[in-house]
Amino acid sequence: MNIERLYPAINLVHANLHPAGSREASILRTYPALLRAAAMESRDSTDAFLRCASLAYSWMPRALRLDSDYLSAAVAAFENARGEGVTISEQVIEPIAACLTSLVGASKVLHLGNPAAFPMWDKRVERFRLREEPTAYHMGQTRSYLAFIEDVWSVTSDPMFLGFHQDYCMAYQERLQRLRISPYPLTEPRVVQSAAAEIAWE
Repeated sequence: MNIERLYPAINLVHANLHPAGSREASILRTYPALLRAAAMESRDSTDAFLRCASLAYSWMPRALRLDSDYLSAAVAAFENARGEGVTISEQVIEPIAACLTSLVGASKVLHLGNPAAFPMWDKRVERFRLREEPTAYHMGQTRSYLAFIEDVWSVTSDPMFLGFHQDYCMAYQERLQRLRISPYPLTEPRVVQSAAAEIAWE
């Protein structure tokens, strides 16, 4: 994945292919509310993790199911993931994926917990990255998500990214206005993931 492949997303966002009332438009509208809720003060680390998991699964096609055998490890990993300067590694991701029995779900929980560090990930954006349909086995491997994260940060370090970021965010804000959604900022990982999803959705 490179920045040249992402540039068509700007025109797609300008075209506003998500009509009001669609699932995609609902995600656009609820995203900042979920981030604010995820950032609220919690009684303890377990409460913070359970809140983020519940929020993330409002976007998932299946209901939240927690494996209690992994809950303590997931809570500790999530607490680590929320810290500044977190080291993105299997040790942070795998306990959460094990507790949720879903690596895709874990990526959404991690993004809500630390949107500046972790991009959301799913089959659609991985299909865009790979240029082919990913297998269920591939989507269950932590190294697949780590490879996506590495690609995302590679894109953000590209000298062209600053201009792309500005153009994409401008188009994104215009789309929000057309949908009568209050504007909100996007982190760098969210910009890359969102752009990849736009192209994969087309």
